[in-house]
Amino acid sequence: MIAPRTVLTRLLTHPAFILAAIAALFFGCSWLSGGTVQILTFLMLNILLAQSMNLLTGIAGQISLGHAGFYGMGAYASGILMKTAGLPFVVSIPLAAAIGALSGYLVSFPAGRVREFYLAMMTLAFGLIFREVVREWDDLTGGAVGLSNVPSTTLKNLSVFGVTLDAIDYFRIVVIVTAIVMWLVHNFIQSRHGRAFYAIHASEVAAGCLGIPRAGTKRQAYTIGAGMAGLAGGLYAHMIGYLGPESFDLARSIEVLVTTVVGGLGSMAGQILSAIVFTFLPEKLQVFAQYQFIVYGAILAFSLILLPRGLAGLLLLPPRFIKPASLRRAGTAGVAIRPVDSDRNAALVVEGVTMRFGGLTAVDDVSLELHPGRITALIGPNGSGKSTLVNVVSGIYQPTAGAIRFFGESITGLPDHRIAGKGLLRTFQDPRLVPRFTVRENLLLGAHRRYRTSGLAAALSLPSAVREEATFLASVDAVTRMAGIADVADRPLESLPYGYRRLVEVGRALLAEPRAVLLDEPAAGLSEAEMALLARMIRAMKDAGLMVLLIEHHMDFVAELVDDVVVLDSGRVIYHGDIEGMRKSPAVIEAYLGTSETEAAHA
Repeated sequence: MIAPRTVLTRLLTHPAFILAAIAALFFGCSWLSGGTVQILTFLMLNILLAQSMNLLTGIAGQISLGHAGFYGMGAYASGILMKTAGLPFVVSIPLAAAIGALSGYLVSFPAGRVREFYLAMMTLAFGLIFREVVREWDDLTGGAVGLSNVPSTTLKNLSVFGVTLDAIDYFRIVVIVTAIVMWLVHNFIQSRHGRAFYAIHASEVAAGCLGIPRAGTKRQAYTIGAGMAGLAGGLYAHMIGYLGPESFDLARSIEVLVTTVVGGLGSMAGQILSAIVFTFLPEKLQVFAQYQFIVYGAILAFSLILLPRGLAGLLLLPPRFIKPASLRRAGTAGVAIRPVDSDRNAALVVEGVTMRFGGLTAVDDVSLELHPGRITALIGPNGSGKSTLVNVVSGIYQPTAGAIRFFGESITGLPDHRIAGKGLLRTFQDPRLVPRFTVRENLLLGAHRRYRTSGLAAALSLPSAVREEATFLASVDAVTRMAGIADVADRPLESLPYGYRRLVEVGRALLAEPRAVLLDEPAAGLSEAEMALLARMIRAMKDAGLMVLLIEHHMDFVAELVDDVVVLDSGRVIYHGDIEGMRKSPAVIEAYLGTSETEAAHA
């Protein structure tokens, strides 16, 4: 028996149903009253606003309490351009979206430097500043009195190509615009760009180490989200014919945020359901208008406590981030690990690297080399500086002193996404994946740096974008077979045991076609069978000519794999050689057992 959530999800996302709904709105509005048509137009605008907030907050994880500012930027821009500058409607609306996008781009610079509470306060400040500028700039915006006589259907002075539009004509335009934007956003989200947004949301550090630039991705999210809000604002201006600062105050921003949260962060279908509720609910609760914040607060608290994933989590299946068309075109000839063509000279060189945190020296003058086709183990007691060294090499930390070269090129101090872009990938001591993604979606994140199609090509779902994604999906299938996880490829990662997460993280690094891989305790928490699968993957890396650095405490696992061993203690190298020499080294024995135990062992 098919679950009701599955049936409803398939119905709401089926192309035939979507086209039928659009056609019903487009043609059926002729039989509706003027008031109903106006409310439905508001609904379309609320859907655009909710989707813009969902893209920014639900997908990219960037909180915005000043979203009404972007909405207002578009509204005033289009209103002023038509009323004062005399530009036509078909020009002012795209410019409204562009001005909204520009404001989002500019806000993203300070917003990208803060997080959580400070991010909320920064975006709130933007909204408040916008409202005060509108109130004080009398000559341009009309000030507190507002901007009146904006060409609109309400005033019956809005025309397009010489044809005066009525409310029904305008509603049809808004329906078509909303449908097109929804289609573009849906395609965008189900591409590497949408997955990059969600990766930043889940873990900025892990995303950076996959070659996803933190700042650039956030700027893109703000730009697109604000552009959509600006578009909605421009359409709003020409529906009512009057703009006042009170229409874009804090209450409007909170309303948009509550709509998005109640709908279900990350779900496009959930945002439509929520927009319907919050479009018609205020009409029924006018008596509570003076308690608006209290009502919204109660709704938000109810949703967070009883429906943490919103209406979408209650009624619909989780959203997916791979286009079905690409899945259908994916072949079976993918390659899990492509051989690396490189010489046997030292390719990753760490020279005298020191990392200090205030008065604490975590890594002290460490030097080592990694060679293609060889596995080097980096071991040592807990707190010896192993993970810190990997963080320095992968660009998470900038070293206090020393130099790092990769294939003869200095990468010292480069940001993590640029180092990953050169083919130096790493895993983490605690797997940093996207829990809500399926195994396949998590693996596909690893291929991010290899994509060449643009965001526009992805949004338009061009054949080149579909073909490229299908090619990488074939490689994903090859990796799942190698890792022994093919049977769970379409299950959400959060529903799987811990061992699968380790294998997925290593597989994700392979999808990037790395030249070097730094593995931070990949066998921790694995069963014997899972360790055997992991060992097979690591040997395949070696056979393909990759450089492998393996941090691990499981000595039996290490002994079967490695060619070289480097031992750290208190941030310093105390041994460099083979595994047998390490076991006999007095310095290593003392580091692990302590002086008294060592002396007792020799007594």
